[in-house]
Amino acid sequence: MNLIDRYVTEVGKNLPLLKGREDIEKELKSTLEDMLEDRVEQTGRLRDEAMEIELLKEYGSPQKVAATYNPHPYMIGPRLFPFFLMVLKIVIPVLVTVLLVLTGIRAATDTPFMGMDFVNIVGKGLGGIVSAAITAFGNIVLVFGILERVLPDKEIGDFSDEKDWDPASLAKEPDPDTVKRSDLIAEIVFTFVGLAILNLFPEILGMSYFTEEKAFFIPMFSVEFFKFMPWINAIFLAEIVLDIYLLRSAIWTSVTRIAKIIIEAASIALAVIILRTPDIFGFTAESFQSVPNSSVNSEMLMKVFNFSFSIAIIIVIIVAGVEMAKAAFALLRVNYKRK
Repeated sequence: MNLIDRYVTEVGKNLPLLKGREDIEKELKSTLEDMLEDRVEQTGRLRDEAMEIELLKEYGSPQKVAATYNPHPYMIGPRLFPFFLMVLKIVIPVLVTVLLVLTGIRAATDTPFMGMDFVNIVGKGLGGIVSAAITAFGNIVLVFGILERVLPDKEIGDFSDEKDWDPASLAKEPDPDTVKRSDLIAEIVFTFVGLAILNLFPEILGMSYFTEEKAFFIPMFSVEFFKFMPWINAIFLAEIVLDIYLLRSAIWTSVTRIAKIIIEAASIALAVIILRTPDIFGFTAESFQSVPNSSVNSEMLMKVFNFSFSIAIIIVIIVAGVEMAKAAFALLRVNYKRK
């Protein structure tokens, strides 16, 4: 095996592509052989190892050449990195704040201050916060890594490219059918994180209680709630698919607005059904009574959680209703203009 063959093999080892690797190696070898022949004709020298070394040194290291065949040498590139940072600054602080509040509630209601149980709850709560933050960070990186490879360059390549930017565009009225990429990306990330927590980490949603003998965990939601998970997953996945399609098309159409209306209507219907379903909570008076030496005022805690959950569902219904109304209004506006 001569130096050209060894060089091509080394380039192949560094190629991130699995499909098409043989074609790249053949093309590279043919290019190098042609360059060597041209050099032999121009210099009048015989082809030898010294000439091959000279050519390969000029061509570049195998790692550098292999990198030119990789369209995505990074997990999250400069196109999406500003949005990645923006979403991180929103998701991580909100998640940490919510979990800190929940940990504080557990510590204040489950145990006397400064006891060993109090220390255990705080310690486990802080550990859970770190774990949840790392999980959320990983999910966000995964979502943006997928978007980096799914979204076409022509749609979002202008984030860092100013050569075609015209200051006169600031005076133009924005097109109402143009999608807001930042809103869609944030929605995808939040929806993906919600899916991950509900399906993979439901233990985050609950209350831990420690006694001298062992630890008890009371889940926030009962089996009745998780019966709705197939419908929740279907709605969340439909939302993600629609958002990714809108990111690729960069514009609202009648079909996508109808799809948005259907998804939001399904969200409202499911939220109403969940709100009206009895025994949706895992937090019950019986569950707290099953914990020995529990000092929790179960009736008071149940009232707090029931009220908070009802408010949260009502907020979901209101937000979904607003989004559905906006999509319906835009659809009517477009149809009216056509007439």
